[in-house]
Amino acid sequence: MAEVINSIKKFHGLNGRIPVKKEKYDMYKKARNMFGTWNKAIEAAGYKPNPVMFANKYTATDGHQCDSMAEMMVDDWLHSRGIPHDRSIPYPEFNKLTCDFVVSKTFIEYFGLEGELEEYDKLVNLKRKLSKKHKFKLIGIKPSDLFPKNKLDKVLRKFI
Repeated sequence: MAEVINSIKKFHGLNGRIPVKKEKYDMYKKARNMFGTWNKAIEAAGYKPNPVMFANKYTATDGHQCDSMAEMMVDDWLHSRGIPHDRSIPYPEFNKLTCDFVVSKTFIEYFGLEGELEEYDKLVNLKRKLSKKHKFKLIGIKPSDLFPKNKLDKVLRKFI
């Protein structure tokens, strides 16, 4: 039990946030066995978990409001490299359908739920079709690009 709690606390101390289970997969199984759920392990370590996907909003270093920790990580990556970017820009033809980030004429999306929800996959496909139709580049970032190791330098190297 102490191993799981210490691992969570160490991660928090190094990163200033609680780990998502994908970042601590080695501890995830132990946490489930000892506490029943990952969130209960987070609570046992003295932190508040994120029980519902996208329930919490995050503020990036540059002040942008982000819908998830992953989006905040992308925003902070762009900001830390001095890359000008905009948030929540509407797609052509669909004012209610927005892109997470736009850098110059490149759209950047965090596709965090791709392959998990049918309705979400339909939106991802629509965004890809719109990018082809309107001839703009769309970069999709997957959870594996951020967790357990941040690979944004590779994924977004075009902007470095």
